[in-house]
Amino acid sequence: MKKKINLGGFIVLLVLIGLLVFFCQYLLCIPLNIQSFAFLLEFLLIIIAVYFYLSGLYLTAANTKKKGFGKSLLVLILLPLLLVVACLVGTPYTGGLGNYQNQSKINEADFEQIPQFDKTQVQLVDKNTAQQLGDRVFGTLGSDEVSQYAVGDDWVQISLNGSLYRVTPIDFGGLFKYFVTKSTPGYITVDCETGEAKLVKSEGLKYMKTAYFSHDLIRHVFFHDPTALLGSAKFELDDNREPYWVVPVYSVTWIGKTRDVKGVYIVDPRNGDMEYYDKNSVPSWVDNVYPVSTVYRQFSETKYYENGLFNWSKKGVVEFTDDYAYVQFNGNVYIYTGVTSVGKDESNVGFAYVNLRNGEITYIRRAGAEEYSARSSAEGALQQYHYTAIFPSMVNVKGVPTYFMGLVDGANLIKSYAFVSYENYQMVATGTTVEEAYNNYLKLIDQDGGNDDIPVEYSEKTFTVSEVRIIVKDGNSIVLLTDESDNLYWYDLSDGDYAASFIKEAYNIKAMVSADGRIKEFIKIDKAQEAVQEVE
Repeated sequence: MKKKINLGGFIVLLVLIGLLVFFCQYLLCIPLNIQSFAFLLEFLLIIIAVYFYLSGLYLTAANTKKKGFGKSLLVLILLPLLLVVACLVGTPYTGGLGNYQNQSKINEADFEQIPQFDKTQVQLVDKNTAQQLGDRVFGTLGSDEVSQYAVGDDWVQISLNGSLYRVTPIDFGGLFKYFVTKSTPGYITVDCETGEAKLVKSEGLKYMKTAYFSHDLIRHVFFHDPTALLGSAKFELDDNREPYWVVPVYSVTWIGKTRDVKGVYIVDPRNGDMEYYDKNSVPSWVDNVYPVSTVYRQFSETKYYENGLFNWSKKGVVEFTDDYAYVQFNGNVYIYTGVTSVGKDESNVGFAYVNLRNGEITYIRRAGAEEYSARSSAEGALQQYHYTAIFPSMVNVKGVPTYFMGLVDGANLIKSYAFVSYENYQMVATGTTVEEAYNNYLKLIDQDGGNDDIPVEYSEKTFTVSEVRIIVKDGNSIVLLTDESDNLYWYDLSDGDYAASFIKEAYNIKAMVSADGRIKEFIKIDKAQEAVQEVE
């Protein structure tokens, strides 16, 4: 005889499942989308729970218990197995190879296509320095407000009316402080050229990543569009310096496989108003449509599968280096990063600029020093100060690929700047200002280009040496001399006067020097207060 259906128990089960699902959806914001692995897992658990309850209701009292147990065991095995099979569909080995090979939009280019160096292109303030400056200006809120809030950790790089800025919101200081304040007072900007930090007060910002309950930013967007696959939100300012959140929305090829940004939600943090934009129609002031993690993953997987599944020799397999810097070209924000082989050798096979508005990658194949070697070289040039070089940008200095970076002290404040040749990282020029470092680098790379058809004028100069360094350029040893006014002079030892290699600090020099600092010949090389040599 069949058991009677316990309708009350079944309703209780459904209510409990409903409450559990609502709790999970509210807390975790799992998108109601078949392409979401979390949603499929949640759905599978619900089906299993309902099945086992219903199967228990319909078991006969004596004859079908064993059979019912066998069916239940089969279902318990079969349903998770179907989920596993579904997740395997769309991988490179099960029909998805083309999707993996075509993720990145890679345009190979010549370095000459990169605009000439302009200091407005590059970040002179990195995230750590911006945090240091932001913490200082945050204190101007006053002791009562400072205790209620915290400086956000975003520090998003944006282009604002042609200049690079770092921006971050003022965040809630915790759950109990959220209950008291309900909104935050504004945001902080740091000018990446001047280092000027400002605390900008705004109408209360309510919808934040650090807010709670219905004011939580992602939860707010989720309940507006519960099927959307949302990415990490970025805090940006429009051209009128009004604050907004930019939340990317993904499309995926199959459950948790390759993904691409299909559009963004732009959310006003003051009132929660939002609007969806397809990625091809995003407002011009938005700089961060593509998250950096997404373009890294797309490039890595595209290059890994570019030459097929069974590329045992790893031919053509390259990846981005593990850090990046921001640059600006034509009002768009890019990340610069090196490209290295998967073997992680001590050099780059090229470098790339990624447009964060459309995800397009400009890839330049050109071998040279990797970023950490360049940083070490710049630090070594000023080793007496114990500065630390920030991750460099790649710039075009008169057609020469060049690393540009700031050097910071122990308080993360920039104290000097350096230009380092990409193809010969021992060629370094530094200065306390960008202009000084740039002019020193121009002298170093010899802007006459070795063209004998252009006459070079030399004049007699006398100076006292304050610093001596020897580098290698194109296989030749170069003596670099700096005077007390930080003017840079240099002599190529292949020109034959090896006495130049013995010059030390405090020597008095008289030489024939070109306008760019090249020494043609030495007239005198004197120790301080003591003549040691006269050149015939």
